[in-house]
Amino acid sequence: MLERVRIQKIMTPTEIAEVQSLNAEIWGTQAIPSHQLLAAVQNGGLVLGAYLEEKLIGFNYCFVGYREGIMYLHSHMIGVEKSYREQGVGELLKHAQQEYAREHGFQLVQWLFEPLEARMANLSFLKLNAFSYQYENDYYGQLQDDFNEGLPSDRIVVEWWIERDRVEDSLDELEEGAEEVVPWSLTVDGLPVLDIDGTFQQEQSFYKDAYLLPIPQFLQKMKVESPKLAEDWRYKIRTILTTLFEQDYAIVRMKKHKEYVHSYLLVRRSLLAL
Repeated sequence: MLERVRIQKIMTPTEIAEVQSLNAEIWGTQAIPSHQLLAAVQNGGLVLGAYLEEKLIGFNYCFVGYREGIMYLHSHMIGVEKSYREQGVGELLKHAQQEYAREHGFQLVQWLFEPLEARMANLSFLKLNAFSYQYENDYYGQLQDDFNEGLPSDRIVVEWWIERDRVEDSLDELEEGAEEVVPWSLTVDGLPVLDIDGTFQQEQSFYKDAYLLPIPQFLQKMKVESPKLAEDWRYKIRTILTTLFEQDYAIVRMKKHKEYVHSYLLVRRSLLAL
């Protein structure tokens, strides 16, 4: 299927309308006004569309950011039609974004995502070789769309340096020797729960080169079946990631497991010159 997907820049009001239709289908709302999207793409922003034949099945919206003397491409929103998810469409869009960044002189692409969403973690850290060491509590405030409703809008900030070399061998060794920060177990209903005995202490010092931190495989399913458990994951992951980031660890990979959870691989930043 992927060989038949065409990626192109979105530029016209008609194309923007297609994006907005897909936007509403994915999130249950048009999160960005059409006139703002059109103004953005005609003034330095970028919307990429993924087309299967003539049907829009995914999009990626980004704009120019500037912070601490660095200009970068901020990737604000990516979405893929439900029936085409987990088939590589998001990765195609990201690599097209990478080429655009390279051609226009950007060294860095940045985005934020929900730290409990395993699908975005897989794309960001396992497929794209990005990393993160910044946590933002309730970044957008209360959100009402289908994906975000019910939890504070916590985000991790992801950095994707265009010319950064991959360090797979080093990460393989670090992953092999990493231990879990805290344990996880299953409820009687078969849902994963993190650190049920409350073993994690914010005051503890971490000294190993690498750690593994579980996240649920299916956050949206958990939010429906046990909202309190999803909230428990939110606050525990917030505390643990904030603590590890403050002690100079970074998420550099996601380790996939067969069921229930996947795990972030957190490594000392100094080991990878981050």
